[in-house]
Parts: sequence; C-alpha cells; structure tokens
Amino acid sequence: MSRWLYKLLLCALLGHATLACSADDPRFSTVAIASALSAFEQTAKIGHPRLFRGGADHSGIVEAASAERAGGVKALSDYLHRTSVRVVDMSFISAAEPLNSPTNLKNWFKQERTLEGLAESAVSWYFTRDSWFLDELRARMAIFGPLVIDNQCHGELMQARAYAWYFALAYDFAYPALNAAERELARNVVKTCALSALPSALKNVKANPRDGIAFHALGKFIGALTIVLGELPEARGWLEPALQTYLATLSPWGGDDGGYANGSSYVLWDTGESLLIWDLIERALSLPIYQKAWVAQLPRFIAYTLPPGTPAGVFGDGAEVNRKEEWARFGKAIMSRYSTPLARWYEKQLFGEDIARLHVLLSPRQPSGSAPWPEGEANSAYFPSVGWAALHDSLADRARVSVYFKSSPYGSLNHSHADQNGFLLYAHGKVLAMDSGYYDYYNSPHWRNWYKQTKAHNAITFDAGKGQGLGADGLGSAQLAGKITRFVTTADYDLVTGDAAAAYDGQVSLAKRTLVFVRPATLVVIDQLRSATPRQWEWNLHTTAPLQTNAAGYKLNLEGAEMCAEVSAPDGLALATQAGYTPAPQWAAATTPHYWNRFFYKTPKPSAYFVAVLRMDCTLPRAQVSFPAGKPVVNLGNRQISLVGTEISVR
Repeated sequence: MSRWLYKLLLCALLGHATLACSADDPRFSTVAIASALSAFEQTAKIGHPRLFRGGADHSGIVEAASAERAGGVKALSDYLHRTSVRVVDMSFISAAEPLNSPTNLKNWFKQERTLEGLAESAVSWYFTRDSWFLDELRARMAIFGPLVIDNQCHGELMQARAYAWYFALAYDFAYPALNAAERELARNVVKTCALSALPSALKNVKANPRDGIAFHALGKFIGALTIVLGELPEARGWLEPALQTYLATLSPWGGDDGGYANGSSYVLWDTGESLLIWDLIERALSLPIYQKAWVAQLPRFIAYTLPPGTPAGVFGDGAEVNRKEEWARFGKAIMSRYSTPLARWYEKQLFGEDIARLHVLLSPRQPSGSAPWPEGEANSAYFPSVGWAALHDSLADRARVSVYFKSSPYGSLNHSHADQNGFLLYAHGKVLAMDSGYYDYYNSPHWRNWYKQTKAHNAITFDAGKGQGLGADGLGSAQLAGKITRFVTTADYDLVTGDAAAAYDGQVSLAKRTLVFVRPATLVVIDQLRSATPRQWEWNLHTTAPLQTNAAGYKLNLEGAEMCAEVSAPDGLALATQAGYTPAPQWAAATTPHYWNRFFYKTPKPSAYFVAVLRMDCTLPRAQVSFPAGKPVVNLGNRQISLVGTEISVR
C-alpha cells in the first residue's frame, strides 16, 4: 500500500475529513498536472468536442439525444426558437455593468441566460445538424463577441467567466461548422477575458480559497482553456497554474467526507455548474478528478442532506425554497457521474427536471430500469468536515421523518448563517421546524437583519433575540463557529451533540445542545446554557402555521403531517409568537407563511436548561420530563434520557 493510500485510509478511520487528508494525493500534484498537459500536447491532437474526448460520442450521450433524450433536444429547440436573438428584443444586453444592485444583478442573470444560448445553439446543431442553430449561434456571437472584445472584457468576475466559458463551449461543439474568422473570434473572447480576469481570480483564490466567485471563475477558465489548449498559444501557460491551485483547493467548502458548508442550494448550484469542467479535466487531460476524495464522496452528502421527496433544502442561503426542478436537474446530472448503488438509487428517485437544459442533455447516459435501495445503507450520517448530521427514520421512504443538525467549523461565513446548534425538522413531505426568511439577495436588509441572524433559526437566543456573532462587517465569520462533539447512531435512536459557545462571541460560556432522535418519530432536544451575565434565555421554534395550545403543550397541524411539542425548563417559561418578518424580504410574495415561536425564561438567569420533546405522530407516548436537583431527566417509554456529568445519557 502506498504512503498516500495509507494516509487516506487513516484519515477516514479517524474521522479527519479535512482538506489536509487529500492535499498530497500524487495524482493531482504539480508534477502530475504538468505531465498531463505535456501528454496532451505530445500526443495526436484531441479534436472537438473535447468534452467528448474529441470523438463523436462519449458514453452514449449522442445516442441518448436521438432516443430517450429526444424530447429534451426538441424542447431545447423550441426554447431557442422562442428566445431567438433574431426575434426577441435584445436591448437589455449591454457592456459590463457593476453588479452592485438587485436591478443590475437580475439584468445580468437574464443576459447570462441569453449567453448560455450560445452554447445551447452549438450543442443543438451538433445533435441535429440543423443549420438554423448555426445561424442562431452566429447571431449570438455577433452580439456578444464585439461587446467583449471592444470592452476588453472589463467587468466583474461573474461576467468574465461566463463570456469565456460559453464562447469556449460553443466553439467546442460547433468547431467543424465555424469558419476561420469565427473560430478566431471565439478564441479571442477566451483570451481577452483570461487576460482581464484570470490573474485576479487566481490571486484571490490563492489568498482565500473560500472566495466563491473567484473559485468558480477559476473553474470556468480552466474549462475554457482546456477546450482551446493547443489552439491558443497562451493557453498552456495560463492553464497550468490555474489547475494547480484549483485542484489543490477543491473543495474550499468541505473535506474528504463530501460535505459542503454553504448549504444544500449552493452544493447543487456550484457543483452542478462545475460538472462539464470536471468532465474536461478528466476526459481531455486524464486527471481523475471524480476520484478526488471530496468529489468522490459528494453524492453521499447530497443523498443524506437533500433526499428525494424533501419539502425544502437544509441550511444556508436559498435552502428554504422547494427547488424541485433544480434538485432533479442537478441531482440527476451529478449522480450520473457515479456508479455507486446509492448514486444509482438517488438518480432514479428524481423527476420533474427541465429536460431541455445542458446539465441533462450532456450527462452520461444511464441504464434503464429501476435501482433498488442499497441494502445495509445507514439511515443517518454525520459529516465532520462541515459539522452537519442528517437523521432519518427511513432514508429510503419519501414520507420519511428527517432531522438535520448543524454546528459547523465554518461558522456563519459566506452563505452560511449564524445558526450553530440549529436544527430543522421535516416529516411526511412537510416542513415542521423551518429555516425562516427568504434569500432575496446577498446582503439585503432582510438578509442582514433577519435571515442571517440566529433568531431566524431553531437555535438559542437571549434578551429579546440576541444571538451569535456575524463578524465585524456583519457578513459572517468562520471564527464564530460551532462543532459537533458527539455522534451516535443505532437501530433505535440517534444522538448528536453540538458545542456553539464560540459562536456567541464571548457572550455565552456554555451553549451545548444534544438531540436524541428516537425512531420512528420523536425528537428530544436538551440545551445546557451558561453566561457570566444573567440572561433571559430563549428557545426558538419557527413554523409555517401557528401553534395550537392544548393541555399537553402545543400542536402544529399541517395537511398530512403534525407535531406535538412540549418545551420545559426548571423555571417557568413564557411564549411569544410573531407572524411574518421584520424587515420583510424585497420579494415577499415568494415567502411561505412564518410564525416565530419564542419560549423564554421569565426571569434572567446565569445558567439554564431547556428540554423540548417533539412528536411527529401525536399518538406516540408522551415523555415525562422532570428536573431533579435542577437537572433534566426525560422518561420516554422504557428509555431514560438524562444529564450524567456533562453529557446526555440514553439508557
């Protein structure tokens, strides 16, 4: 066994799922990258499309386009005809403008979608050989090409990376039909944007790999330069250092367990948009990127944290929305690159995707027929690199009960929120304990003053909504972090403990939360809290409907799902409920109903306990909660859950 394989195995056994465990993988070393580029240049030139290794097909993709994906090819054709730049008013397309307002940002996304049509036209021509698509391609090149060249691709990284990538992808698929001047224009767009933006992208990623815009710009440039390698003289010199940095830092948002700290929406957006670049790295350059530890484990993270049938995503910006189409489109595209039983099962459970998108049409062809749930696969999982735990009663069941818990070393950085030791609760396709708020846009008044804050989550606050820190600029901090200190999974129950004291930026000395999920549908949440200053401690629960008060506590009734809740403390608790949001998101019509339920101590205390028992089936036995000597004890059936020393014991 090689030293590298031994170290990787040791990392896995010890749970050290960090970038350090895979950083010295020799398959992606500086020497290996240089050798791969030299081999590309020294062997017979790979033709186009490079995405297909220069051949006519790759893994049946072209055959699928005239068989099971014929409907998608037709739908893309119809879309391009409807949105043809020769028919639709294109006056919104202009030189690069700063993306410093919601209006400019929305206009850019519309412009980028039109730019994507450049590549879609080329792919449609490749599949059909219909000359209409060549005419459309040329019309789009005539709009965007001079704009980019004349403006020297000046603008923001998001814009430069899109111009380079979509022109290169169009060049790759339409290459034999383009004349010399058209090929030269495409290469010049790549060159101009690389000169303008690649140095800053590379510099920014080296300084901070978690600069998401720069990191994904680096990926797009790598894809574009791989397509023109050997045909643009400067490409090799630019591509080699870009590959070295990109592969060394992939992924900046998680470790070898496949975790992605920025949340379920960004894991699909970011990786889904990276797949074709990864394909080029693997196919054209023979660098086995899908075997890189984080990439290889990515499907498992997605399967456990965004399982089929989930009513919403989990944690971070954009997670609150049911993104069924995107989940199916990106989920199928991602899983199609893997041959594991879990990936095959997951892919077969998804439906409702936009079949006209390139994410679907350019994915590897899948075997027909069903794929069974992998026998022996666990129902719960813990991802140490990002501090997430996903607890399910039955992961294979679309009507499952799911509990998600987060106490992350990434803290509230970037698209993460100040929700350490926060949890989410979904059952029977409904959201019972929600991540509240709406992602209207990054750093909006709603994002900054509600959505990102601890009070917007099912986590602990004090003194009328005060919570975890967000750093000096209010945009989040990795230093104000949490950590999962314990994870136990058994056939009957799961237990996870998080320590979020550091996230409160010195205001709290103890913030420990333990979740015990007793199958099939009971969740016990125990909080241990302490501060040098007496606090009016608060236990937050966010719901999509009002809680109904009854003799046993509180009940949430949703169509097809229910939750009975009891929240206790050694001292008496009061409940305050507030509907809606303050401040409201800019696009409030898109939000779901929201009720902020705040259980709080009536008198400030330097230390506190909370015990919450949530039953997602109100016919299940109630728990008996007591506080002998002031410490929590929960009797649930034949089980006792109690505080022994500093840890929660289940007996």
